[in-house]
Amino acid sequence: MVSRSDILKTATLAAAVSLLGVAPALAGGVSIGIRATARTICRVEVGAAVIPAFETGETGLGRMTELCNNVEGYRLILNHPVGLVDAFAVVDGQRVPLSSTATQTVIIDSNQPAFRQRDLGIILSSPQDAMSLSLRAEAKGMIF
Repeated sequence: MVSRSDILKTATLAAAVSLLGVAPALAGGVSIGIRATARTICRVEVGAAVIPAFETGETGLGRMTELCNNVEGYRLILNHPVGLVDAFAVVDGQRVPLSSTATQTVIIDSNQPAFRQRDLGIILSSPQDAMSLSLRAEAKGMIF
């Protein structure tokens, strides 16, 4: 039969062995590693602008807000009608020629993540009664 004193000795010995195993770890410090993956967010928005018609010359389209957290950067693509000759997107005063043979043009090509606001406009060489424009943000590299 096991006595109460034998149980206490065994419990005390187990506790001492347990403390010996923990003591060196506590003396050297505790290290905790955390690893996380954030979802890729890449978007662009333009504040509402009322434009009755697109005249010859520059037309302001509003303030553009771009956000992309992709470490490899992003592109902002302007979708526009084909056949716009001598037309430009204007991003913070910088002219970007619009493709006359395609329906989209890259207006921003960034190699890093960003949150920015910029003025957006368009310059046309001939007036357009109705025209559909849209923006798309596209992350580069891996998307999570």
